[in-house]
Amino acid sequence: MQIISDFTKDTRTKKTVPGSYEWWYFDAIDENGYSIVVIFYEGNPFSKRYIQALSNGRNHFAESFPAISISVYKNGKPLFYSFVESESKFADFSTDKVFGRVGENSFTGTREGDVISYTLKLNETLPNGESISGELKFSSQNVSEINGKNFNDEDDDSHIWNLILPKCSVSGNLKIEARQSEMISFNGTGYHDHNFGSEPMKESFDEWYWGRYHFQNSTLIYYVMNVHGEWDRRGWLIGDDGSVMKLDAIHLQDQSLTFFGLKSARKLEFTGADFDAVLQKDSLIDSGPFYQRFHGNVLAKVDGNLMKANGISEYIKPDRIYSKLFWPLVDMRIKYPGKAHWVQKSSMLYRWTW
Repeated sequence: MQIISDFTKDTRTKKTVPGSYEWWYFDAIDENGYSIVVIFYEGNPFSKRYIQALSNGRNHFAESFPAISISVYKNGKPLFYSFVESESKFADFSTDKVFGRVGENSFTGTREGDVISYTLKLNETLPNGESISGELKFSSQNVSEINGKNFNDEDDDSHIWNLILPKCSVSGNLKIEARQSEMISFNGTGYHDHNFGSEPMKESFDEWYWGRYHFQNSTLIYYVMNVHGEWDRRGWLIGDDGSVMKLDAIHLQDQSLTFFGLKSARKLEFTGADFDAVLQKDSLIDSGPFYQRFHGNVLAKVDGNLMKANGISEYIKPDRIYSKLFWPLVDMRIKYPGKAHWVQKSSMLYRWTW
């Protein structure tokens, strides 16, 4: 995997190999207990339709399967959830500008000097009538030192992880019309990255842990990847001043089994030069047969000083996506083009799939 931080490469990557995928990920946590995760996909790797197209060899390229997922949480509990796969004619990802659109949702990135900003526009209505609309601005003024940096020495371009904004301010307004309607004036801290893979995820790795946690003056970012039996462990403490401390070791502990039979570590320990930390995944906020998302906390000692941070962690086991046993559950969660699943038409029933 090639790991970089380069705003100029936050554009669409040409995907000629069937099974390729690309996503633009945004998350933020505000000071009032709200958090949001938005992901734009070209080549939805969780799509049953994409997997079936790969099997029959027809219309099996990434641009035919754009999608967007939107998750909003309040105090660690789901408030709104949407995962919509669109027809390609309703999506657009630019190869020369930082821009992407799925339906009426879009992101636009600009850079002026040292200031990188993204405008995230959301407008999505579910089959059950619940909706989200609004606009968030992601902005960072301390990117000159980190932007353009390579985080490893690998030049493999089959999987690229682009850490555009490890830490940024996020502000704006969101309106949620649901069982619990909310007008959210968002003011918090966020993160943005961009991932590209030139083959189906299950061909690249067996398991993938990822997370980001913002301290007052720095951000902890990590991934732990099981690549066909060999573990690749990477972590960095990235300072707001652009400094980067590479972590020496990451250990997984406290394996926990979910209702779906998915087993993952709920605790991670980190060590580095003048850095020791323990991450505890306190709340499982999204649980499925091949994917988990957590809210968690990190307690760290940096240069002898204790620091605490909260943030978001994720876990993926991609080979389970191909198990037809789980496809009925996936059909309930993802809104595919055409007729909606009957569960998605009921606010009460759809919430059970979250």
